[in-house]
Amino acid sequence: MKRLAALDVLRGVSIFGMVFSAHIPYGVLPAWMYHGQTPPPTHVYNPSIQGITWVDLVLPIFIFCMGVSIPFALNKRIESGDKIPKISFDVVERYLMLVVFAIFIAHIQPSAISNGFLNFNFLGHEAKGYDLNIICIIGFLLLFPIYTIIRDPKRKKIARTTGWIGVIVLLIVLRFVYGFEFSLHRRNIIILLLANVYLFGTLTWYITRKSTINRLILLCIWAAIQITCKYTHFDEQLNQLSGLSWIFIFRMTHYMLLLIPATLVGDIFYKRMKLSNNNDHLLHDNKWKNIIFSTLALFGIWLVIALYNRWSIALYISTPILLAGYYLLIKKYFPSFIPVFKIAAVMIIIGLILEPVEGGIKKDPVTASYLFITGGISIFLLYFFEFICQSYSESKFVNLFSGAGSNPLMAYVATTWFIIPLMNISFLVIPYNFLYPAGYHWLGVIRALILVLFVMSMVAWVSQKKIVWRA
Repeated sequence: MKRLAALDVLRGVSIFGMVFSAHIPYGVLPAWMYHGQTPPPTHVYNPSIQGITWVDLVLPIFIFCMGVSIPFALNKRIESGDKIPKISFDVVERYLMLVVFAIFIAHIQPSAISNGFLNFNFLGHEAKGYDLNIICIIGFLLLFPIYTIIRDPKRKKIARTTGWIGVIVLLIVLRFVYGFEFSLHRRNIIILLLANVYLFGTLTWYITRKSTINRLILLCIWAAIQITCKYTHFDEQLNQLSGLSWIFIFRMTHYMLLLIPATLVGDIFYKRMKLSNNNDHLLHDNKWKNIIFSTLALFGIWLVIALYNRWSIALYISTPILLAGYYLLIKKYFPSFIPVFKIAAVMIIIGLILEPVEGGIKKDPVTASYLFITGGISIFLLYFFEFICQSYSESKFVNLFSGAGSNPLMAYVATTWFIIPLMNISFLVIPYNFLYPAGYHWLGVIRALILVLFVMSMVAWVSQKKIVWRA
């Protein structure tokens, strides 16, 4: 069975958004260019702010992609004859490898180590912590032998052994040369979140894979848990008592409200692709194809804009009308889309019902309305990109983002943990800084756009060479 290209593209777009939002100018752009609850210029966290921005979409979109991919990955294992103990072992191993990934990249980041020995001044540019950037690059390169997919058992054993020895030596150098103590609680929070959601998501899917009703019951249970935590702060107390917050943070499981519906979407896509082995349901051409699947993305954008600006009346009037109109058109012209469209529509409607009840949609602290609405938007974007993939399958856009999206771990870290340190030690950071003159903030945005697109192109090229990281 071929990969679902649209899923790779959507995952690639979400990673692009994560990295791009981290490299745009800090505190000087309009508030909608940053997370909703950390507005400029100070970016001080304010949980009372209602609404979301485009930046708040990138993480739930990635988690949605993870949920869709779970049925693909596990169904293939089951159908190939793998037994429960083997699958369970591999799932736990992947979870732990993601945790290790989160901890390791947090330890090699120059800003975390802070105290370097080599400082240079070149053409008026002061390069502090020159050696720390070299350490970061070495750490990035060590991820290749540990996480690259290697089919040959002998080569894999040699590579893994070499990589782990390198990691241990590097951490020893940081401890005894730089005085930088190793801590399990120093970790990348995004990767840790993905690890936690992946573990509970695969468990949920596996025990309910034959019953949609049972999965929906588990969804209701997770919703009840979220409500309990919200009003009792049970999750915070559990994290303090357990001492396991370095590997498991209970509040991260709130994202199950998004991931479980995503697995339902994954089931539908998997069955469809297994039966047809292609995506011919969108291939027939008619005047409504461009309209429906292009405006689905615009509908998602409208939801974000209306929620950010608090246009509640317009939002609550337009959404049912638009959803009903889409339903009638899709039922007539693309009936195979109806089951997935229903999931998206229900998620958006439930999210809008809960939105005022929860005091407004918020990413942090995460609200159920945020998870349901962004889940519905993710479904529409998945179908939009499927339309793009089928209509422009050989386009540079599809090749770029599908290539990066099929190699998500590398795409996530390549900019901050490789390209930026490389620019620092080669002093390419000087022309890079020149592209953002003082006061021209949107030039800084363009600069970040060029940088991230370059890195995504690099990762896509590496993916084409069959060098792919997997936890």
